[in-house]
Amino acid sequence: MEFEHHISESAFLVNESRARNVELSRDRYAHLWVTDSTRRLWRDFSREVYALDAVELALRNRFFLEHLEKQIRRTPDTVFVNLGAGFTSYPFLVATPCRCIEIDYEHVCLFKGKRIIEWQKEGVLPKRKVEFIPADFRDRSDQKRVRHKLAGALSGKPSMATLEGITYYLERATLCRLFEILSDVQTPGSTIALDFWTPDVVTNPVHIRFTEFFAKKFGHARSDYNLFDVDFLRSVDGYEVISVLGIQELEKMYSGTNYLADIDQILPEHYAVLERTG
Repeated sequence: MEFEHHISESAFLVNESRARNVELSRDRYAHLWVTDSTRRLWRDFSREVYALDAVELALRNRFFLEHLEKQIRRTPDTVFVNLGAGFTSYPFLVATPCRCIEIDYEHVCLFKGKRIIEWQKEGVLPKRKVEFIPADFRDRSDQKRVRHKLAGALSGKPSMATLEGITYYLERATLCRLFEILSDVQTPGSTIALDFWTPDVVTNPVHIRFTEFFAKKFGHARSDYNLFDVDFLRSVDGYEVISVLGIQELEKMYSGTNYLADIDQILPEHYAVLERTG
């Protein structure tokens, strides 16, 4: 598979982790995006940063997938909105199809959409429709366009929105704007599921190595991650925090193993579900 030059190979690292632990992640299509260069990069990452990414990323996928399945069981007409969707597989993993909208950079949407059509024609992926909204979340005009499109798509319908793997990369003002947009368009009882890093992550040895690795490999040196705790989420207007879990709790919930017991050997991620209040 040839990748367009403007999609970084790092974009597919999460797919390699999910593909290495399909029993836990339940992502049987993650491998489709993985190339030999992705595997080499993953091996470097495993050696230089930490060896447990295949556990953590599998658990992350499981969290979002099971929440989506729960939402569809509760309200079958749920609209699934995946903000910063990347190369996730959720529309193809749920047994009961639902309307799926994915929002990401234009080049990601175009590339992913093309591959989905090809794989569906080949019978590799099931026939599920995915609607794409190309957008740069930092751009005010794109924010307005996303709000307009979602207002039409979600009008009177329950929805689940996800912010997976992006909250710590967004500026605080941009994240707050996305919450405002969702508050404007989601109906009561709809949810937002997200993952986040808390401020104490900056002293975590794995996070330090994580930052150094991406600075060395891709020039992504940064110290301005958007870090927050649950009190910030409780301040989001129009929503109630109904669930907060740490990665170690997810391991106990979904696998019963104890690989992630040592906090200094993992990337301590947290997961939350917010519900739109009436």
